[in-house]
Amino acid sequence: MYNIFLGTLYEAFQDVTKLKYDQISPFVRILEAIRDSGLVDRYKQDIEARVLDLGDLVRVQAVHQYTDKNYDLTSNGGPNKALPLLLLTDHLEKHAKLLDKRFPEPILKSVFLHHSYQCCLILLMATH
Repeated sequence: MYNIFLGTLYEAFQDVTKLKYDQISPFVRILEAIRDSGLVDRYKQDIEARVLDLGDLVRVQAVHQYTDKNYDLTSNGGPNKALPLLLLTDHLEKHAKLLDKRFPEPILKSVFLHHSYQCCLILLMATH
């Protein structure tokens, strides 16, 4: 049962920038209740690994958003090379702030959405 609800949560994370807590809160509450009941203590390591996969999904989406937006902004060419990077930074910052506002607390006590998103973007910007 835990895996079913976790899978549903994973599906909801497919576009994290459009995700709102109200959409996933019923699943999160059920998952927390099951975890806190002690029924799944035997599978704790497996469950923790699956929950951490949610953070990985957020980082993968951040990379895709970065590359897609970077391509959109730089494909036009133009004499000003700094403007696309400035617009890219603004776009990504907006999404990071939105995630921070929507998810100030970690999901299932271990998935920090805004932190995962921001860290990945900082690394990408630093290597650009």
